[in-house]
Amino acid sequence: MEKVSTGGQRFLALDALRGIAALWVVYFHIYGGLGYLAVDFFLVLSGFILAHRYLYGAKSSTPLEFINHRIARLYPLHLYTLLMFVAVHWWLYAVMPDFPDGALFTFVQNLTMTHSIGLNPQGLTWNYPSWSISVEFWVNVLFIFVITRNTRSGTLFLAGTLGVIVLFMQHGHLNTHVENYFGFLNSGLLRGMSSFVLGILAYRVYLFYRDDPRVGQCAAWLELMCLALVLGIIWSRTGRSMGMDVFVPYLALLMVAIFAFEQGWLSRGLRKLAYLGEISYSVYLNHLVVLMLVRHFAKQNGWDKPVVLGLTLLIVVIYSHFTHRYLEIPLGKQARRGLAWLTTKPQREV
Repeated sequence: MEKVSTGGQRFLALDALRGIAALWVVYFHIYGGLGYLAVDFFLVLSGFILAHRYLYGAKSSTPLEFINHRIARLYPLHLYTLLMFVAVHWWLYAVMPDFPDGALFTFVQNLTMTHSIGLNPQGLTWNYPSWSISVEFWVNVLFIFVITRNTRSGTLFLAGTLGVIVLFMQHGHLNTHVENYFGFLNSGLLRGMSSFVLGILAYRVYLFYRDDPRVGQCAAWLELMCLALVLGIIWSRTGRSMGMDVFVPYLALLMVAIFAFEQGWLSRGLRKLAYLGEISYSVYLNHLVVLMLVRHFAKQNGWDKPVVLGLTLLIVVIYSHFTHRYLEIPLGKQARRGLAWLTTKPQREV
């Protein structure tokens, strides 16, 4: 979850969409519904961003440099929010949570970002939205070693589609993250890989049509088409059509590629909400702790769900502004410098 730029110009509409998706996750954890699909959007967008920066960027990076960058980007805030979850849970309940896979065992997994690769198949643990951060990191590692500019788009499409088919056949929809298939294949990791490679395709679509004047002529209609498809997925996600959400990664591919052009009135309007995208990683990882606290006071004061939702959104946006500015950014920079110092061979004096 990070802002993306090209030639110094950020994709502000994509930033805004990412921020809206993060708030949708907050809504999901209060009212239920389809907010879990925001994760698939995040992972498609991650594929788009990393393809832009590392596959097609002007400056090349070694695999070790890339991994250092990803650790510096993802880990500091993940660690902070994990420790905040521990502190708040203890303050509220005076006891640590009891997970089927073991509290200590799963805590160590969270510390090492290995908590969603199949080692704890009996349920989510600790700051549980962070399961997708574990998936994203390990999918990113696979990406830097396996995928290059020469990787065929057809291969990426088939890999993503095969993953979606397995998820559908095994689970019936995309709301899965801890189950292991065939004794070794983690559903969350498979879900992340499928969406991520489709995100790389989204970037290639963007590159192919970037200078095509027809994009500007059709942009408004294409954006409205994406909005209509989103509403269609939401409407169809009931009864016999529950499995329709398996098409969401493909819809996310279209949305990311189309809104990246920022040539329609909808995308230009979204640019005004770009700051939500800047703080979206903080919103995503902070919101569970905030929700736990709001629910604690809601129970004491008899607040209903609309009040809980309003307070949670207000508090988490304000709180995330400060964690983004004073923790996420500076700690990420320090981690990047520290990892570079640790992994760079010292120059020998001549």
